[in-house]
Amino acid sequence: MHSKVVEVLAEYEARLARENPMVAEFTVAEYVEHRDECLLGIGAETGRFLNILIKAARPRAIVEVGTSYGYSTIWLAEAAAAVGGRVVSLELSDAKIAFAQERLLAAGLDSVVEFVAGDALRSLEAFDGAIDFALIDLWKELYVPTFDRIYPRLADGALVAADNVCLPPLHAEAMKAYVMHVRGHAGIESVTVPVGSGIELSRFARSEIADAAAR
Repeated sequence: MHSKVVEVLAEYEARLARENPMVAEFTVAEYVEHRDECLLGIGAETGRFLNILIKAARPRAIVEVGTSYGYSTIWLAEAAAAVGGRVVSLELSDAKIAFAQERLLAAGLDSVVEFVAGDALRSLEAFDGAIDFALIDLWKELYVPTFDRIYPRLADGALVAADNVCLPPLHAEAMKAYVMHVRGHAGIESVTVPVGSGIELSRFARSEIADAAAR
């Protein structure tokens, strides 16, 4: 990993170290009030896991649903650059996109990422092409409708990673609903990976649908 990338990630992680203890104590109301002010990053362990996963699977079209301030985008972009892929990152906030763009430029990864500003669900509805890898990490109440828009666009063998399925506890109900929803879809194999705050890792196999129809 290039020294520029390491330096930018270290800056993000220093901010996470300052903010995470405060975020961990938030009530639901406090979380809703202050979530746009905080980095709320996936963390180094999850970032490295996704980075390695992309380098192994070699997806071409990577979609990130929820840029936030761009921490996870750096991990995705570094892996995408290594395998000849590209990242399309969806984010509602123009200010967050501007911050993420500046950090990507500092890391030398700006050419690998395209940002789409606006409502993520509408952006997914307008998305043209197949998705090989997706990271879902936006407001938790939007996970299920986000997956429903990603699912018809998944390439055979595509992977979908959803963050925060185990932590923090205030998201437990929404995350349980997401996991049950995803695992009910045809062609989906899914497992909860105990890395970071918990990743639900799902794989789409078109052959599984054909086999089920033949039985």
